[in-house]
Amino acid sequence: MIRVSKTGYCPKCNDNRELLIKVVDETYPVRGEPVTIKAEIAVCAECGEDVFDLDLDSANLERAYAEYRRRKGLLAPMDIIALREKYGLGQRTLAKLLGWSPATVYRYEKGAVPTPAHGEILKGLTEPAEMLNLLKSRGNILSPRERSRLNQKLSGLLDSERKTAVLAALKKRASSRPSLENGFREFDFEKLAGMMIFFAAARSKISKIALMKLLWYADFMHFKKHAVSISGARYASLPYGPALDDWMLCLQAATDTGAVTIESLILSNGNEADLVCVETEPDEHIFSEEELATMREVAKRFGKLSAKKLTDLSHREDAWKRTPTGQPISYEHALSLTI
Repeated sequence: MIRVSKTGYCPKCNDNRELLIKVVDETYPVRGEPVTIKAEIAVCAECGEDVFDLDLDSANLERAYAEYRRRKGLLAPMDIIALREKYGLGQRTLAKLLGWSPATVYRYEKGAVPTPAHGEILKGLTEPAEMLNLLKSRGNILSPRERSRLNQKLSGLLDSERKTAVLAALKKRASSRPSLENGFREFDFEKLAGMMIFFAAARSKISKIALMKLLWYADFMHFKKHAVSISGARYASLPYGPALDDWMLCLQAATDTGAVTIESLILSNGNEADLVCVETEPDEHIFSEEELATMREVAKRFGKLSAKKLTDLSHREDAWKRTPTGQPISYEHALSLTI
């Protein structure tokens, strides 16, 4: 490809000439390895002589560096800057933590290609868990203020990663197409969390077992009336009665998003029980009038019953009796609910 670029001095013509830009294959040595790129060079339009152009030469060198980084999986300068900013680190602090000179970090951020060993270290540090390991092993090198700031950043990043992973796992687990296992509705975590808040809000605190039964009754009752569940959640037959399939994951996601909190309580018999607590009012706007009517009916009928009483009631239902322990409960059993 040839295009007109600008005018420049041609040493062969000994005069300013119109320069053309040609794209050719050129090989550059980068850390002892030949790297071939599509380079742009300037040639005199009059005599065809190659003409040195500083801007083009710099751009070609950067292309060679970029290709080398791509081959080796190294971070680009902007990625290294983003890495520092992600953890709230200055160049000197990062260099101190790594045991490098500040000039080394500066050069890498200005475009110098990292050594393979340094490149692997920087790439690894994009993962907060790796940065945490580095902080544990070399954190004593930092000042108390630097250590505290990095710890705070890492806590937030790791917590965010964990929450994202929990939600992703939950959605992946429940992402089956509408069927009798989810009440012919795709899983809707917002509605499930809203249902938790709705039933827990009436008591302020509710046992996990009681909450599971109210959620199950609400989804199955709604299916019985409208041929579709409210949340699209799957339920399984467990020893204490019907409960959300992967109920621990569901509750973890609900606590991570701030919908509920879990509080441990020591019972009079010495056993420990977990209570689901809420401090906010349910957002009824996410539900249809029919869904709210179903939830209100379930709350009115069962909302004040103990976990034991709810367990006993659920054990009388065909849905629990006819489903093997640990297996998903088909919503077809909603048709035989006693309520």
